[in-house]
Amino acid sequence: MTKTCTILVGVPAAGKSTWISNQPLKDDTYIASTDRVIEETAREYGMTYNEAFKDLIGFAETVMWRHIDRAVLFGHDIVIDRTNMSIKSRKRFIDFLKPYGYKFNAVVFPNPDPVEWERRLNNRPGKTIPENIICNMVSSFRMPTREEGFADIVVIEPEFEEM
Repeated sequence: MTKTCTILVGVPAAGKSTWISNQPLKDDTYIASTDRVIEETAREYGMTYNEAFKDLIGFAETVMWRHIDRAVLFGHDIVIDRTNMSIKSRKRFIDFLKPYGYKFNAVVFPNPDPVEWERRLNNRPGKTIPENIICNMVSSFRMPTREEGFADIVVIEPEFEEM
């Protein structure tokens, strides 16, 4: 059976996590996301994402990679729910998982319309990302390619919610 790693590519609030929740994934598919670890841990301690981020990002990375190790051990599919804007950021996952026989797919989320994007970013209480960080993410974007190791590359059409 082919094991699949789907790497999501897109800026914060582009719809990556929403896309995951609407996919018919196998029950044992592992969703690799430092944001999920930070959000869950912050909630346990009555904190916001912003309040916990600096103290928890290292811990969240460690937890995410340990869970990836476990997913590999049991042959589970993996979805990488991070921005993954650069070739270098995607390469870490591809280089790690390729020896285990994973097939790689990329799902790309284009930047939302600026007004919609602003609405989405502001609709996340307690979770803000500094503008300079977002600008760095946008400028680091490189479209995934087959040369990177992707068997399939899908570009998601932006969806706009009714106001």
